[in-house]
Amino acid sequence: MMPPMDPRSIMASPLLMDNTSAIQAGTFARSATWLNLTKTWVNPPMVTTLPTASTTSHVVAANPYDFQAVIDAQTWNTTHAMSLPTNGMPVAVQKIMYLRADPRFINTFYVDFTGAATSTDIQLSMRDNSVTSGNYQNAAAGTVPVFTFPNTSTYGGTGRSFQVTLLQSGRFNVGFRIVDNAANWSMFEMEWIVL
Repeated sequence: MMPPMDPRSIMASPLLMDNTSAIQAGTFARSATWLNLTKTWVNPPMVTTLPTASTTSHVVAANPYDFQAVIDAQTWNTTHAMSLPTNGMPVAVQKIMYLRADPRFINTFYVDFTGAATSTDIQLSMRDNSVTSGNYQNAAAGTVPVFTFPNTSTYGGTGRSFQVTLLQSGRFNVGFRIVDNAANWSMFEMEWIVL
């Protein structure tokens, strides 16, 4: 069985907007609750936000004084549709996102919580960590490396931004593991094609 993949190998500084529009930072943890075989999993209460003037996925330069990065980000934004461009896309491809790899950039995309769902328990990791033993060298048994978002905040609503810096290019399957306000367990899966 393959050991879990550490999400820090591909991403840094994940930020998720809560339902009060405050930005919450994800922190690294070894989660004992990512793997939960006793729960019945349901469809996630999260979807990719349709683009509007204020919710179009984009890249910004991490340093506004790095003028080349600013120009590169503007060029990227005018030539790439990073996430779901219309609601006419098949459901199977709505999870695909095209993102920019380079510590000089911050990728931003938007998600909606559906219905009245909210959550105070959201973790982000590699999707395939869900089918590992959770064991890795020098770690407690049954834990998975994740970014966890503060459980002092409630996450919900529409047009919630997610920001992340990506450290390498490649194709990665990641997921938000969500326990919602009705105690339902789900995973919002994303396929990141990182260029």
